Amino acid sequence: MLNVNNIYKNFGDLQVLKGVSIQIKEGEVVAVIGASGSGKSTLLRCMNLLETPTFGEVWQNEELLTPVDPYLHPEVIMASNTYKKLIATGMAPGEAIAKIKAEDLLNEKFSVAEGKEYKKAMKKIYDEHHIDINLARQEMGMVFQQFNLFNNKSVLENITLAPMKTRAKKMLEEGKSKKEVKAYFDEKAMALLNRIGLEEKANAYPSTLSGGQKQRIAIVRALAMNPDVMLFDEPTSALDPEMVGEVLDLMKELAKEGMTMVVVTHEMGFAREVADRVVFMHEGVIAEEGTPDEIFNHPKHPKLQQFLKSIL
Repeated sequence: MLNVNNIYKNFGDLQVLKGVSIQIKEGEVVAVIGASGSGKSTLLRCMNLLETPTFGEVWQNEELLTPVDPYLHPEVIMASNTYKKLIATGMAPGEAIAKIKAEDLLNEKFSVAEGKEYKKAMKKIYDEHHIDINLARQEMGMVFQQFNLFNNKSVLENITLAPMKTRAKKMLEEGKSKKEVKAYFDEKAMALLNRIGLEEKANAYPSTLSGGQKQRIAIVRALAMNPDVMLFDEPTSALDPEMVGEVLDLMKELAKEGMTMVVVTHEMGFAREVADRVVFMHEGVIAEEGTPDEIFNHPKHPKLQQFLKSIL
């Protein structure tokens, strides 16, 4: 479903992610835990390119979302001048490929002929696999810490805005009237509101809602796009304690229904109960990952042991 491959993310001189790789399988719930500043939210935002990785690649359903990272493709490395120089010294091909880093290739000076060969190898991968990020994002729902609802639109308008923008055109081309299209998406939105018991809030504005209501509406807004995967960035951290449960209950329902989910969270109970896999991040790397039982009952990494001791 999602394949994050050797992601680095720098903000100026600050290196936040340092070669993170993770695969998310269809129907899997992955909880990402760790101390503040460990790179959890940055990793999530790199998955749908709200942050562009400095190096590395993100793949969704075998389609490439990022530019090609030459370091990750042997056929590109072998077209480079750096590789050829190492081979000329007698180094074995596998050793030469392993030795070269992305920075070496991106900073490399080519002759015109070598440059064409190298760019051709990169372009071939890009052309065969790359997809427009805006199309990819239609299949990825994102739920933010601060809800990010549009305050000047009603609850119903918040939920129908994205489907109307992305899918109404096709329905109109098929002969539906604007009134029919609007009625169709309104009906879908009302069904989602009914699911979370907030149908009476359809015409209300976000400013009149509690934090728990806002976050549940933010979740069904993402669901209105029928996404393949849902990304949650600390969805309960901005809520009052008494409102956390209603949001977690909705997320548990989604997990039971087989929704693919990546959840950055401080809610250890949720991670222990719902996640298929728990990922512990420390200082920009995945320090340990495993089942909830392995992570919470048998942690191996000293930093994970220290983290759990401080919060449980």
